[in-house]
Amino acid sequence: MDRSGIAARKDRTPTAKFFEESCNFLPGKLPLAARARDVRPHATRFWLAASLALGTLLVAASALVTDTADPSVRAPDAVVARLTGDGRTYPDALKAALAAQREAPDDAGRAQEAARLLIATGRDAGDSRLVGAAIGILRPFLAADDPQTLSLAADARQYQHDFPGALTLLDRAAAGDPGDANILLTRATIHTVLGDYAAARADCRSLRGGVAFLCMATTHVLTAEGPAWRARLDTILAQPGLLDPALRPWAQGLAGEIARHMGDDAAAEAAFRAVLRDSPGAQREALMLADLLLGRGDAEGAMATLADSPETDGVLIRRARAASALGRKAEADAIAATLDKRVRLNLSLGLTAHAREEAMYFLDVAPDPAAALARARVNWALQHEFEDAVLLLRAAGAAGDPAAARPVLDWMAAEGVVLPADLSEPSGPGETSGLAGP
Repeated sequence: MDRSGIAARKDRTPTAKFFEESCNFLPGKLPLAARARDVRPHATRFWLAASLALGTLLVAASALVTDTADPSVRAPDAVVARLTGDGRTYPDALKAALAAQREAPDDAGRAQEAARLLIATGRDAGDSRLVGAAIGILRPFLAADDPQTLSLAADARQYQHDFPGALTLLDRAAAGDPGDANILLTRATIHTVLGDYAAARADCRSLRGGVAFLCMATTHVLTAEGPAWRARLDTILAQPGLLDPALRPWAQGLAGEIARHMGDDAAAEAAFRAVLRDSPGAQREALMLADLLLGRGDAEGAMATLADSPETDGVLIRRARAASALGRKAEADAIAATLDKRVRLNLSLGLTAHAREEAMYFLDVAPDPAAALARARVNWALQHEFEDAVLLLRAAGAAGDPAAARPVLDWMAAEGVVLPADLSEPSGPGETSGLAGP
């Protein structure tokens, strides 16, 4: 689930000390530094209600790829975003913010508000064009080293999977405001995605209260200490009022992920469903639940889980698998055709942000072991989450090239990662595990 903004919720209750002790409860934990201060919460923490007004935000194609030009320069007449009428709806607040920004293009505050809403709406809709537009709006202000502007731009870069670019922006932002909790949490999140747990924990230790505890727990989901963190999470979740309600879905999702890795599918399913009850737009948990259901043969349940999800590549891949399992060939073929167009376009443009989904596509929808391995390798160079490790292991096995899985095994050894026993080695040629990740 999206965690942007929640770090700003300062814990002023006696539970703050409890969470510090919870971090220290497990072996190898260092005391938390009490440096993080309160900041204004980002609006992206909350799910935006869909408006009834019509409008579509179209963005220049250059916003879809990483910029190489000076990010602080934009032509005065450059079109950042345009509302048209193809039937898609966006929140009134977003359209109002964009109109206000156009009226005063040199106003950094208006640019920040428009960018914040673009990023939030793009995440909810699974539309990277909106997030790209946010970068375009912020570009003229990036040279000023304003921490909030840099942080917002980093959020957008993170969504586009430009993790090095996001970290560069966050390092600049942290230099200007070392105690900003949102900046620290976002940087910790990116380090976790990159599989650099030591760097992530350094930022987690600078947070406070429940946010610090959950940040640290996130870095241990795949480690041998995962079960101990799950037990602590379960204890905290069972005590009403101990955890800020805004943090509860995050805690439930972490408990579910660890349960999944421990083979406790019933507990994992219950946790993911609890997250979706509280945060219906939590796409990561929806995808993990769909994977769990597909893995046990409940294709109908997977379809139902993703019924209201935006048609991202990850969602469509699972729908295609479910439709195929249900014998709905026409539906499966139509979804596969849509995915094929997207994948071919990305490959022709040399884009890498969706390499994870492309590897999944070539494993589970249009089997091509060589292509799957090529995209899994590209993806592994970008990010090191559970799903990425599994993908490279599966692709290496499917392609009959077990040696290609060596980077995953080396990373596991270096970071103390423990994968489920049936996933710790590549499968045989042509085999798939049905566990493609979100």
